[in-house]
Amino acid sequence: MSATPVRLRIGDFVTRSDLAIEYGGATQGGIIASKRSNTVFVFTDHAEGNQFGYVYDGFSPDGTVLHYTGAGQGGDQVEAGSNSPIITHADKGRTLHAFVADGFTPGTQQKRQRYLGEFILDPKMPYERMPAPDINGALRTVIVFRLLPVGVVPGDLQEKVGYTGIRNVAGSLEVPVEINSQYFFETAGHAGGQAVRRESLLVDEFVRTQRAHEFSRFAIRVPGERSPLLTDVYDKTDRVLYEAKAISGRSDLRMAVGQLYDYRRHVDVPDLQCSVLLPQRPSADLRDYLDSAGLGLVFKEDDRFTFEAAGARELAT
Repeated sequence: MSATPVRLRIGDFVTRSDLAIEYGGATQGGIIASKRSNTVFVFTDHAEGNQFGYVYDGFSPDGTVLHYTGAGQGGDQVEAGSNSPIITHADKGRTLHAFVADGFTPGTQQKRQRYLGEFILDPKMPYERMPAPDINGALRTVIVFRLLPVGVVPGDLQEKVGYTGIRNVAGSLEVPVEINSQYFFETAGHAGGQAVRRESLLVDEFVRTQRAHEFSRFAIRVPGERSPLLTDVYDKTDRVLYEAKAISGRSDLRMAVGQLYDYRRHVDVPDLQCSVLLPQRPSADLRDYLDSAGLGLVFKEDDRFTFEAAGARELAT
C-alpha cells in the first residue's frame, strides 16, 4: 500500500485528534504509526520530554538533522516495539512526518501541533545511543534518531523545536558510578561476562574503601559510533581516572594502557591523572611498563589497596 499524501504545509497548525481522524493512528505517544494511511508521525514536546530525560531533541546547528529521542521510560531503549516504526519506515514504504507542540487550541486544553514537514531516517547513521536517566532515576541509554528533512524547515520553526546539545565532535559527560545499561561500548563483552563482573566487583570494593573520596564515571561520545564509551571509575577528589582489570597479566595491562590513552583525549579535566586498578600486584616488569607509560597503579594486597604513583615507584633492575 502506498502512503496517503499528507495535506499539510510546513508551519500549519493541527491537533492530534485531527490527524487521527484523517490519517488514523492513536492520539497518545510520541511515535504514532498508522496502517490506514501508511504514515508515521513523531511529536516533540520539551515540556513533556525533559522530565523523562529526553534532553537531546532538537535540530543540529545547521538545521540539517533533527535529533529525536525514542520511546521507553524504563531501562535501555530498544529498537523494537514503539521505536520500530521509525527504524522500518523506509522498508515498509511509510512516510515519516514530524510535529512540535506549540500552544493550545483557543478555549481548550488541547495542545496544538505545528507541522515540521516530512523526514527520512539517516541511512548512514540512523541513530546513536546517549546516556539519560530512566523514570526511576537509574542511568541507561536512550536511542536518539537522526531524522533528515526532505524539505527546508524555516528558521523560526527550528527555534520553536530548539537545538540539540549533541555536537559532531567527541566529548565526555560525567555520569554516576551506577550504570543500568548493557549498550555502552566498553561493556559489550570484550573481556567476557565473568571478567566484566569481576572488574565491576573490584571497582565496588575500591570505592567502598575510599570513604573520603567522591567518585563518578565518564560517558564519552565519539562521532560515527552508535554507542558511547564508558570509563570504569573517576576519583573526583584526586582527579584520577582508573581502568580496572580482572587479571594482572600482560595482555590485560596492555589493554588498560590503550583504553586510558584513548579516554584521556576526550576527558576535559585539568591535571588529570590516569591509573590502572588491579586485583593483585603485577610483575616487576609490568609495573615498569605502567611507569614508563606515565600511568599510576593501584592493586589489592590482602584487605587493603596499595597505591603507586607514576614516576614514584622503583623500577625493576
